Amino acid sequence: MKKKKVIGIIIIVAFMIITFHIFRKSEEIADFPQLIKRLHWGYVYIAVGLMLFYIVINATIIYTAGKKISKEVTFKRSMYLSLVGQYYSLITPFASGGQPAQIYAMKTKFNMPISVGTTITVKKFIIFQVVVSLYAVVMFLTKIDFILNKYAGIIMFIIIGLLVNLFGGILIILLSYSKSLVIKLLDIIIAIANKLHVSKFIHRDEIIEHIEDYVDKIDDIKNHKATMISLVVLTFIQLTAYFSITYFVYLALGGKGASYMDILAIQTIVYVVVSFIPTPGGAGASEGSFYVLFKAFIAKDVLLYAMALWRLITYYGNMILSGTILLTVKIIDYIKRRGAVS
Repeated sequence: MKKKKVIGIIIIVAFMIITFHIFRKSEEIADFPQLIKRLHWGYVYIAVGLMLFYIVINATIIYTAGKKISKEVTFKRSMYLSLVGQYYSLITPFASGGQPAQIYAMKTKFNMPISVGTTITVKKFIIFQVVVSLYAVVMFLTKIDFILNKYAGIIMFIIIGLLVNLFGGILIILLSYSKSLVIKLLDIIIAIANKLHVSKFIHRDEIIEHIEDYVDKIDDIKNHKATMISLVVLTFIQLTAYFSITYFVYLALGGKGASYMDILAIQTIVYVVVSFIPTPGGAGASEGSFYVLFKAFIAKDVLLYAMALWRLITYYGNMILSGTILLTVKIIDYIKRRGAVS
């Protein structure tokens, strides 16, 4: 995890430098002080509030998923785990470090068995993947005419992003009803991999073990319908809060003409396009996707600033906040240990 963390930080710094260079070369950068003055700060505060709300809802999801599994799962601890997940997801490719870091924190900080940590994170992931897949498809279909008309040049990237997310959701749904069908699909993939001479990277027995584990978790979710419904509703609220941030960034910069649903739908598309790009926090891909997709709504003279404000709130600010709190907690824990020893 340490190696992955270092690589993630290096990539983030590189993209921050590139982004800064783009802004420095921008003809509109001289207008930045005037732009700050004309910002509608009330909308900026709402956008920041939504990001904080997103983190709190994430903690509520962890608490809801884990409270019946272990008495050690409290809301305060879930809040800490939410910040751990945020920070490590933001600095690792495909947000792959969040869940392992949470499991590690549950074990080392709260002395929870690894099986408990794994169960909580897998349950959360299963619900999230299904909800975000359905969310993205509904939003795409809602604005399909507009998307096909305005984004014909990048429609393949949009479709690939949708399919990647949808495949994950469908796979989880299939696992809940037919494990044997998923195993047959796996064997087909392995057969194709054999023909492409890449099968050495696929370990069937290990994948089957993961499938068995996921089926157990899915069955447990199905057997606790009240918890499942709560997790689905909370995840829907979480996603809506996150995707809504862009609308208030748009309003903060004096945007007019686009509806809330317009911005919400396109921000969802930005999310699915970025989801298959293997950079920490979608660095680079997020900025590029935002610029390309939102130039249909946001005036050219403020588009770069909208992108910067959005990333500052959803990524850099989020990373700084979660990282600072986690560092503070570690320092306090260290002082307490030193005090106990002396």
